[in-house]
Amino acid sequence: MKTLAFFNVKGGVGKTTSAVNIAYLAAQAKLSTLLWDLDPQSCASWYLGVPDNSEHKALRVFKGKTPIGKLRVNSAYPKLQVIPADISLRKLEILLGDEAHSRKLLEKLADNLSEKNKLLVFDCAPAFSKVSENIFTCSDVLVVPLLPSPLALRSFQQLKDYVKGKKQWKHLAIHPFFTMVDKRRKIHNEVIADAKNLVGISDPVCIPYTSELEKMGTHQKPIHQYAARTPGALAYQTLWEQLIDKYALT
Repeated sequence: MKTLAFFNVKGGVGKTTSAVNIAYLAAQAKLSTLLWDLDPQSCASWYLGVPDNSEHKALRVFKGKTPIGKLRVNSAYPKLQVIPADISLRKLEILLGDEAHSRKLLEKLADNLSEKNKLLVFDCAPAFSKVSENIFTCSDVLVVPLLPSPLALRSFQQLKDYVKGKKQWKHLAIHPFFTMVDKRRKIHNEVIADAKNLVGISDPVCIPYTSELEKMGTHQKPIHQYAARTPGALAYQTLWEQLIDKYALT
């Protein structure tokens, strides 16, 4: 099982939108895919139409009180399942801080999912934390959405330095791409051109700023379900193909 984690230390950069669309495309490619929502706001779960009424609280899995399989639910799309989040995850940071050997707790839980899934996708809460350390430990690729701004590039450099400085994360690849891009804006074009050496990709994927992507909240569906030929949907298709080719996901 391969594991992708959509992560950024900042919120509001298209992380959840990206996780949902890539998980959907993976399932459409016939990969048995599991989207694990680790953000207490549970937006990824909501985008996929998962109701907020699970009898099993997400935090209980980390306490060892609920088997992880009890949280797994089917989405409306073949090959795509979800482990939904809920507000109980706001206490996960405290739990991991008190737990012995907590750095590998998520990895141990994820190992139980490999038998039935080919791809695990994490939607992560923003910020460096015990939770993000767990995610880095058990992921193969950190997929990082970046706004086309100098501050976002500074934040990305800090993330690269943080990961590079830890021996236990030598296995972790980092794959950046740009979101909310408006090619009519000179500053966006300049930042993306200047950033190519920093991100290590000569032709980084640029997800455009479009109303169709904003409507995911209205439809509670991946963009390919209602606007498959629009620029935003096509850009996510390109990102998915890039991830397949570079990390042998299929």
